[in-house]
Amino acid sequence: MSTRGKIIQAADRLFGEVGFDASTVQKIAELSKTNKALIHYYFKSKEGLFVCVIDHYFEELTNTLQKSLLGEGLLENRITKTVERYIQFLEQNRNFVRIIQREINGGKQRDCVIGHMAPLFKMVINAIREAYPQTLSGNLAAEQLVVSCYGMIITYFTCHGIIEKVLADNPLTRENLQVRRKHLRHMFAIITRVIKESGKARKS
Repeated sequence: MSTRGKIIQAADRLFGEVGFDASTVQKIAELSKTNKALIHYYFKSKEGLFVCVIDHYFEELTNTLQKSLLGEGLLENRITKTVERYIQFLEQNRNFVRIIQREINGGKQRDCVIGHMAPLFKMVINAIREAYPQTLSGNLAAEQLVVSCYGMIITYFTCHGIIEKVLADNPLTRENLQVRRKHLRHMFAIITRVIKESGKARKS
């Protein structure tokens, strides 16, 4: 692995474990077996390094979701595939979840994270509005649907510690994740059906 890659890997680990604020350039240098001068050479600052780490995650996530959501076929099938790939991404990138959770909850890089999230939200909202005009406003407004669906997915990962204590079972085992996927598929099928019925009611 290149020196730059080692620094990014070390920063990614620390940002997830202790957060941006508690991650010092010195600690990152020690973990990556490099030095502070090299970190400043490649990234200018700790903030620049954080942006690099986040850019990598969101670039991969955006490409993954675009392929499934903006592909061919019925929107409901594309949404199902998008949800599956999003869950798979979260499973494979647990540190991403930890970093996002820390920064969203009052971290110094909160605005940076939100800036990366906003285009993804808009992409999904626009896709739903285009396919289902009845979601432009009202109780089934696309933005409300996206926020609700996002919560159903991400909370399972960000609050897994609480869920484990409440249910006395590790929610992140392969078996439990499979159960969660099936549940979400069922929930999104219900939501899609309600949207379609709403559209028919408006036409009649």
